[in-house]
Formats: sequence, C-alpha cells, structure tokens
Amino acid sequence: MTITNLKGNGQLRTGRTELDVPHLGKILTFVLPLIGPNYHANVMGEIDKQSQSRPTTAQTISLVDLALQNQDVAHCAEVVQKFKDNYLWSATEGTSFSEGYLAYDNIDGKMPSDSESLVRMVLDRDSRVRLVKPDFKIGYFPLKDFLKHPVLVAHVGEEMIPTVERIAKTLNKTGGYVYAVNSSKSDDEKLTAVYSDRDDYGLSLNGSYHDGNYYGYASGVLK
Repeated sequence: MTITNLKGNGQLRTGRTELDVPHLGKILTFVLPLIGPNYHANVMGEIDKQSQSRPTTAQTISLVDLALQNQDVAHCAEVVQKFKDNYLWSATEGTSFSEGYLAYDNIDGKMPSDSESLVRMVLDRDSRVRLVKPDFKIGYFPLKDFLKHPVLVAHVGEEMIPTVERIAKTLNKTGGYVYAVNSSKSDDEKLTAVYSDRDDYGLSLNGSYHDGNYYGYASGVLK
C-alpha cells in the first residue's frame, strides 16, 4: 500500500490488493503488491508498519502454489515472476547452535535471540519452533529425499509436504534444494527465502542468509 500524507491532516492510501489463499483448511489473505525488492529486515519491517503478520515458510509455499495454478491472472503472475527471478522472504528464521538447527515462525519479529530460550520452547511443545538434529546434508536432493529433508519438514510441517511436492513437479524437476547451517559453536541466526533455482528452476529452500546480502520480496498476511 502507498500512503500519502495530505495537507489538512488527511491521508491517501492506494495500491492494495488482497489475495485469499487456501492454507491447511483455512483461508489466509495476502496483501499485494509484494513488498520489495529490499533486504529481509526492511521488507519485514514494512509489513510490521502495515499491522500485518510476517509470512511463514509454509504460508509462502501456499501463496506460490496458488499463484502457479493461476499464472494467467495478473497479480498471481507477479508472484510467480518474483519467485522465479528473485527471492520470496520468509519469516520462519533459523538458529544454528552446537546441537543442531532451530526453525522459528517469527511472524511478529519477536524471536528469542538465543538457542537456550528456543530449546526451552521446544521442550514446552511450543508449535512456533522446531528442532533439527545436526549432521544433515545440504544441496540438491532427488524428489523423494527432498520431501523428507528434516530442515524442509521443520520449516513447512508434514501437512504441507503434498503442496511442496506439487510445486516441485510444476517446475518440471525431479528434485529440489535445501540449504541451512548445520550447527555452530555459538548461536548463529539466519534468514530464509524460497525461490526457483536460477540454474535449472528447481524448488529451493534456503535458510542460510545473513541480512544485507540479498534483495527479495514478501507479502504481508492480514491478521
């Protein structure tokens, strides 16, 4: 949404389109156009300013799935184009530490900054955070192995795997890519994007970004 402050203490708001997306038996409303291109923190900060929720990896996958099914529709075509030519930022952030990798749905920007707090949330069965044990491999995987990759499952959940599979097959590929930092001696926070790999257009989940390295896009979700 573009906001213009007017003389006389008025305000003009234009350019907002709402897209309803089925997601795990519910309907999410994404706000378009996509915010970006910009760094992860700037994109998510703009979503916060608009009083929307930051999109999780699972929610972003649902958005891409719907867009790929409706590429002849203008706003869906824009989502597909950004997905294929750039990055779609996710609010599911990761922390690598000595005992593995933690995925956290940071929809409000208030993710704990230390692995100890996140591990306590795992032990308390808080659904916002998932633990992946160390020694997982990264890179390209055949489709069967890609769909079972522990980092992918931690990001999207078992229920979303059929949707991930549909996207991967829509891209006419037999596999996909997963990147994340396996473990770290100290807490190492990373950011996440989903995209269609530029080299061969395979589905990619990359949870190893530092902010300020790349430009990408995201869509806010109405609360």
